[in-house]
Amino acid sequence: MYSKELTEKIKKHYTKYYKDECCLADYDSRVKNKIANEEAVELMKMNNLQHILGLNFNGQKHFIFGAGTGGLAIALNKNFNCDVYGIEPDECGFEIIQNKCEEAGIDKNNFKMEYGEKLSFESEKFDFIHCYTVLEHVQNIEKCIDEMVRLIKPGGKIYINTPNYSFPYDGHYKIFLPTFLPKIFGYLYLIILRKSYKFLKTINYVTEKELNKILVRKNNITWLRVYKPKNESSNNLAGLLCNWLIFKNFIYNAQEIIIIKNNNIQE
Repeated sequence: MYSKELTEKIKKHYTKYYKDECCLADYDSRVKNKIANEEAVELMKMNNLQHILGLNFNGQKHFIFGAGTGGLAIALNKNFNCDVYGIEPDECGFEIIQNKCEEAGIDKNNFKMEYGEKLSFESEKFDFIHCYTVLEHVQNIEKCIDEMVRLIKPGGKIYINTPNYSFPYDGHYKIFLPTFLPKIFGYLYLIILRKSYKFLKTINYVTEKELNKILVRKNNITWLRVYKPKNESSNNLAGLLCNWLIFKNFIYNAQEIIIIKNNNIQE
């Protein structure tokens, strides 16, 4: 799909992430899958999201808060004719987005290498904002949410997907992680497992309770959470623990939040 040079950049980027940072044994297959299927996976997610929200993304202006390596941007532009914009603070990821835009015929100036706490984009310009697995990495969650609300049009929607660290699992390392303890215990745990703890330093243990406290302070939005049923059963210890946390204690491993910016209508 992309040039050989760009494909090598993508391979190098995800090898560093999956192998060096997350220390995954199956990093090679994950890298190959990312190269081959990133845009297709994002398209599937967007079709599901449209269905859940009862929306049609065609022709809309979308903003991607943490655009990664641009797979979502390409999927939105090519399949829904969306005018796509976004930010990506990681230098390597941003370079890949710029290259993808050039090869796909998208204006690369729509994407900027910025942090989410203070954005240079104009207010109330976007129909929809995507924030997928980003808030657990930012310095100030509330400022990032405020910036997203600023950018969205009245009546527009923001989709947030982030881990719930009340659930003792990390989706980056793909392992049980004692997130209910101070982070120093997470570092020690990873050292015992002979994994690098450097990437854990970039992660905030953001919980459902913490996000709720931030969102209820906002008087210009309406928000709701999406909970998806877990139908699979398991006889192993990890599966039993997962089911116990979800079904008995209502602690899900992921948070999906829809924010709607209120119209300023005087009654």
